[in-house]
Amino acid sequence: MTRPPTPEMKQVLLDIIRSNAISAKANTITGLVKRGLVDSTGALTHSGWKQAIMMLPLAEQCHHLGITHEKLHGLNFQKAPELTSWQHFSSFGYAGGYCEGGPILLLIRSAALNVLTRLNTFGSRQDACTRFTEAQLIILHEHSDLILSAIRSADSQQVVRHFSEIYSSLMVQEWYPGLTPSAIGSLFDTLGAEGLAQITSAIMEDPYLYRAGWPDLTMTNGSEMLWAEVKTTDRLHMSQITTLHRMKPLLSGNIRVIQLVA
Repeated sequence: MTRPPTPEMKQVLLDIIRSNAISAKANTITGLVKRGLVDSTGALTHSGWKQAIMMLPLAEQCHHLGITHEKLHGLNFQKAPELTSWQHFSSFGYAGGYCEGGPILLLIRSAALNVLTRLNTFGSRQDACTRFTEAQLIILHEHSDLILSAIRSADSQQVVRHFSEIYSSLMVQEWYPGLTPSAIGSLFDTLGAEGLAQITSAIMEDPYLYRAGWPDLTMTNGSEMLWAEVKTTDRLHMSQITTLHRMKPLLSGNIRVIQLVA
């Protein structure tokens, strides 16, 4: 197991990403190279880049990720910032969900439900409906092409019908609250089958890794997607940095980090 960077090493990572002058001992640089955080030229590796971003203030994190940082003042969010933000954007005509990753994972499952049923280990449609999407993508990894093909050929009516079947489970409702057939239909129409397939293909690279760190809000106003991570006082975590960086080129529309300020 790789040892974590020392305080001196962390400062060097921050100096590099901020393009500051670096005055570090040779053994500090050697330690960073051994940890895979910088290369032999002293440049950040991808792991080092993510480690450095994780230590930055929120606004700087967003800058380096190429994501808008927006402050929202005056919302009474108390202990439910995601729900409050969802209600805020809903009042402006957006539809979708506030359960991290839930709308995308259910869209994938809904679009590919017939294939997931046919390939199900137990031959059970109910299991295909209720088993977590990320688990099914792992179990059925060898059939990824079939799943992607099913998503590409899906249409809005089919997706809404399958979502209603999946969402009839109280367990699914508990895990992914606030979703409706209408919202799912709007999300699918805005993303398009090909857009959803491209996102699914990326998630398939490591379903459990990319399950974590997904933006809190997945919403649409009927013409443009909104992907928003909601923050109050904390920064982006490593899982969020990893997921946002990988998925950003595939997420059409508006990607932002919303910081709620009382």
